[in-house]
Amino acid sequence: MATCQRPASLTAPAKVDCAVHFGQTVRLAIGRRGAFAAAFATAAALATQAAWNAAITADGEDKIILTPIYTNPQIPQSEAQFIGENDNTSVNGKGILTGYNAVKYTADFIGLPSAIKKQLELIEEESRAELGVDPVEMVLITPDSRIFYNEIGGKPAGIPFSNFYLQSVGSTGFKGLNTNSFGLSLDGKWDRNVAAAQAAFDLLNLYPTTEPEVG
Repeated sequence: MATCQRPASLTAPAKVDCAVHFGQTVRLAIGRRGAFAAAFATAAALATQAAWNAAITADGEDKIILTPIYTNPQIPQSEAQFIGENDNTSVNGKGILTGYNAVKYTADFIGLPSAIKKQLELIEEESRAELGVDPVEMVLITPDSRIFYNEIGGKPAGIPFSNFYLQSVGSTGFKGLNTNSFGLSLDGKWDRNVAAAQAAFDLLNLYPTTEPEVG
């Protein structure tokens, strides 16, 4: 039987000296699991254009790709999940906490050409949940080139996700814009190791010199 081991005392949270706000995230960098750790040995490397150029022009497992810029990003909070609330299966009906629901990060591509849509659809196959536990990972990028990533053991890593999807185009007609909504699934505690870095160059204007063709 497992033994419950608690620390000698409660852990006091540190003082919050600087508030953290994501703001608007408008681009994703995506790689297979482990790609970001391979590309960026330190948080300082995340700030350098040379390291990013090498990552997006690489071949094989360590390649990182950048999505087109998008709008309307939304990250909902996870919700605590309980069983036995307000019934006789828990003491005083308070329920039993069983975890947190997964959340979906969603946003909209505007005016997405069909050729680029086909390229993005390939991420659906890479990110299928049935292939294993979150087979791909990402970092979030803001208009001012801040990067939100996972910090594991003091080193950069991507934020794991699965179930990338890209919806068909929608249009409202006169003066309307073509919109392709997309989303991906994150764990209910996906933000536990999130850290921020400031790139020393414009990440919104970083693109590989050639784009792959998709039939």
